[in-house]
Amino acid sequence: MAKHRNKRIPKLRFTTLRDIGWHVSYRDERTGLPTRHRFNITEKEREPEARILYHGWVLEHLGGNVDATHPTQAKRAPRVKLPPQVLSGSLLEVASGFIEAERGRSREGDEPRRRGSIAAPVFRDRKKAIRDFLEFMNELHGVGAVGRMRLADLTMEDIEAFNRSIVKRGFSASQVAKRLQLVKSIIDRAGRPEHGGQFLAWNWDSRDVLHGTPPAERILPTRKQLVRMLREADLRGRTMIWLGIGCGFGARDLAAIRVGQITKDAYDLRRSKTGVERFGETPPRVWRFVHMYQERENRPKGQLLLVTRNGSPLVHSKSNAVTQWWDKLRKRVGESKGTLPGFYTLRHLGATEFGSRPGTSIGDVKRWLGHSAGSDMADVYMRPVRPEIREIVDWVRVRLES
Repeated sequence: MAKHRNKRIPKLRFTTLRDIGWHVSYRDERTGLPTRHRFNITEKEREPEARILYHGWVLEHLGGNVDATHPTQAKRAPRVKLPPQVLSGSLLEVASGFIEAERGRSREGDEPRRRGSIAAPVFRDRKKAIRDFLEFMNELHGVGAVGRMRLADLTMEDIEAFNRSIVKRGFSASQVAKRLQLVKSIIDRAGRPEHGGQFLAWNWDSRDVLHGTPPAERILPTRKQLVRMLREADLRGRTMIWLGIGCGFGARDLAAIRVGQITKDAYDLRRSKTGVERFGETPPRVWRFVHMYQERENRPKGQLLLVTRNGSPLVHSKSNAVTQWWDKLRKRVGESKGTLPGFYTLRHLGATEFGSRPGTSIGDVKRWLGHSAGSDMADVYMRPVRPEIREIVDWVRVRLES
């Protein structure tokens, strides 16, 4: 007897990431790839309007709405044409030159890390932050203002107003500092000869500085939660869980592991985010699951160790299979985001256990984390274990060495 499978209806979701706003994420039936449909609504308070468009999209997704009677996207506001002339040495010209300079030092894919280079995702974030600053200045002084304003027109009140606006948006202290550093980089670049050797008429350090929200305390899973997750997971899932705890691997790290990089005695690989050498001893339990998984899959040496069901990498530009798997597993054991954080919490748990071992040095912790030499994360983990998390840390330590 043939089995009939009900078609899953994607849920309406909202995110502030990259101005996506209200959207649905689903898998394209023709290509089999994850994709996203945007409703062109980036304001959270416009949920009723987004929900109406969502129902029209669901009708189309199920095969109805053939005549496109029900719209599935909001009409975008017409773009206001900027003045055709951009003054030489204007904020817009200086910022554009800075973006191009940042693009020139960004690296793609598996390109080796050069000194002074930045990863492609970092470049995209910086480009977005600079555009946010330019848009803020246009809102403050009128359409096309950044094409007319030179550095002498930039006041301390402008910077302080921008500082207040990003703090009000709820950014963390580190994100606020990064955005203001980019503004300062634009100011410094205006001093180049091609921009007229401009300089500020006021002291940058004399401004009133507002900091963002402090970092939230990291929530670690309890022993009961972790045991339930391990029991519910399959072999691949348990392998990823123990790699996250025992080696501190995040989703992108798991997606980059190749057969042969982890042996019974040691592992040696490079973390893609920072390019810092990453090696150490393989915990016995981690090797046990990696070995069982390699024996079952029987992939040739050099191929990716962990892939999706259709053989694609776990993480790519449009999808993160580790996050999707973790969310489904978390729901199956009756947990939610509020009670159990994302997969990255396993890395925090493993770092807490590793950093609290007797005789562990700062260099050991930084190498285990895959952080650069200037990282201060070692100070976060190299401290006595708090009483409320001692049970899960001791349990993990015993299991890793068993």
